[in-house]
Order: sequence, then C-alpha cells, then structure tokens
Amino acid sequence: MGVVGNITDSNLHTLGTQLGSHVRIGDEGPDLAVGIEEGFDNVATGLCVRTDDYHRHREETSQDSSYIRRLMTWEQSRAWHLVRPMVYYLREDFVAPELAADADVLDFSAGLGDLSEYLVASGARSVVATRPESETPDSDGTLRWIGGIAAGQIAAKLPSSSFDLAIARMVFQFPTWEGDRADPDTMAAEFAEVLRPGGRLVLAFHQFASFEKVPSVGPLPSLDELLGRDNRSGPAAVVRYLGLPPREGPFGETGFGLKVPMLVTTLQSHGFEIEIADHPEPFTMPLALERWSDEELVDLGQRAMELKARYLSDAAQSTYERPAAMKVMLAELSDLYEYEAWPIVRIVARLRL
Repeated sequence: MGVVGNITDSNLHTLGTQLGSHVRIGDEGPDLAVGIEEGFDNVATGLCVRTDDYHRHREETSQDSSYIRRLMTWEQSRAWHLVRPMVYYLREDFVAPELAADADVLDFSAGLGDLSEYLVASGARSVVATRPESETPDSDGTLRWIGGIAAGQIAAKLPSSSFDLAIARMVFQFPTWEGDRADPDTMAAEFAEVLRPGGRLVLAFHQFASFEKVPSVGPLPSLDELLGRDNRSGPAAVVRYLGLPPREGPFGETGFGLKVPMLVTTLQSHGFEIEIADHPEPFTMPLALERWSDEELVDLGQRAMELKARYLSDAAQSTYERPAAMKVMLAELSDLYEYEAWPIVRIVARLRL
C-alpha cells in the first residue's frame, strides 16, 4: 500500500525530516517536505506518501509529471495570493454591507485582508483583522491587524464582549493548521466570549464531502486512490493538493469539510441562534495551473473575480434564484480554467442576549 499508517506523535518529526531529505521533485521544485509543518497532519492520519510509491506513481504518470509536481508543491510555497481569487468571491454574498455598517468587526484569520478592506468600505466602525502568524500588514485607520492569534487563543488575546460581528471565512475547518488542535466546539466558545450579547457570527466553510464509498471498508485510501487519474479531479485530489487533514464523515467514511447538522448543534450549545444557513457560492479550486506564469495567474484571478462579482455581488439575491445563476456562472468559469467545485456553506448565527 502507498500510505504510512500507525504513526505516533513521538516520531513525527523524525519521519518527516527523513522523508523531506530523501524525496526530491526534480530540478524545478524544492524538497518535498512531507511530514513537516502542515504535512504532520497527513502523516498522522496515514495519508503521507512513501518515497518509493511516490517515484513509482510519478513514473507511471511521467507525461503528467508537471501536474504531480505542482500538486505537491503549490500550497507548500504558499502562493495563495495567486490562487485565492480563483477559489471564491465571498464578499457581499457572505456579509451583506448593512450587517457590517456601524459595527465593531472581528475578521478572524483574515489572510490577504481583502475581506477586511471590504468590511471597512461597507462602513464598519472598526475592523480587527487577525493572523496566526506574528507578522502582519500595517494597520491603517479603521483597520487594525493583530498577529499571533490561533484558533484556541481568541478569547485570551482579545477583549471579551468587544465585537458586534465576528467573521470566519473559510477557516473554521482549518484550526489544525495553526498547531493548537482546536475543534469547532472550541472555536464557537471562543467567539461567544468576544462577541457582545446579540452579536453575530458569520461562517463560511466547506460542506463535508466523502472521497470514499459508503460503507467504508478497509484501510485509508492509498496513494493511487488519492492521486490516480480517476480521482485527480475529485475531492480527494483537492484535499491532497492543499495538504489538508481529512475528517470523518457521518458514516465513518473519510472525507473533508464540516458536517452541517453537527456544527448547528455546536453553535446552539454555545448560545447561538441560527438566522441564516445557505450555499452562497461554490468553492472552485483551480487545477492544472502549471501552464500559467505568475503574471498570467494574476490576470486570470482578476478575470475570475470580475466574473463572479457579476453573479454574486447582489446581496439581496433570493436563495431560490441562486442555483440557476450558479449554473451559468460555473459554465462561464470553466472557459477560464479547469477547477473542482465544492459547496460552500454560510451560517449567520446570533449570540443570545
């Protein structure tokens, strides 16, 4: 089998270092540091690639080795500023301008800061944007950056009852990236501490999708199942592409994303009332990017955002009208680049008084 299983925490670093020092991806790519940083999660869950299986798979797909190289290295190089505009829009369709107007807003794990800038432009009284990293962009007027805040440290590092609105855009399912192992229950409790009574929490996250058949039998998926040609455009390829920790589905199957009923129960148990639950737009992960230069990717991202804005910037769009609009939008997007679409769920929850 092409996976490493039964790995304990005590030997993660040794294993990761050994693999990272022995696997190379050709002259054009850096060392494949499997098991280092976010790769630890894949090792621990049995999804780390053994060196012999990696080379065997690359030989079998030599005509597509650039795709495999990009698959393994893109997210490790953190070129998110190039990929991000092609992945989601999530502005007006995520937080309506009137929700941010005159509010003290927390943009948790704000990434590139584009949503924070949108919140300022929407009339927010103040915006605090956080990052797990210590380095942050410069603060400017209404927008203040604070670094070093991981998912389990929100209440410890921010004043209690200080925000009218808290935003977590496409980060609620990723706390393990920050090394604190916080789960959605922990994060819901943290947000409840820093929101004022009656304040709102707005979430966007991947809806759970399985990359195993139900019922699930046997070991975790092998390398061929994860990266094989038949699965290359499926959820398994996207999860492996991003180096994400997989999650358990409602029937014990392996997949990724949050289970909506379970999250609703979590929010309610921490004092939140659900006001809105919908699918604002699809997550469109670009594939086969190796043929584009960085300059071309920047242009492609701008065109993707402009296209999505035409269909998503109307915050008053009916949820009954949205599916037809999304169908047309996705068809037009496929003319720009190859992608894997995945449902995004939005939840707006209000903290009880």
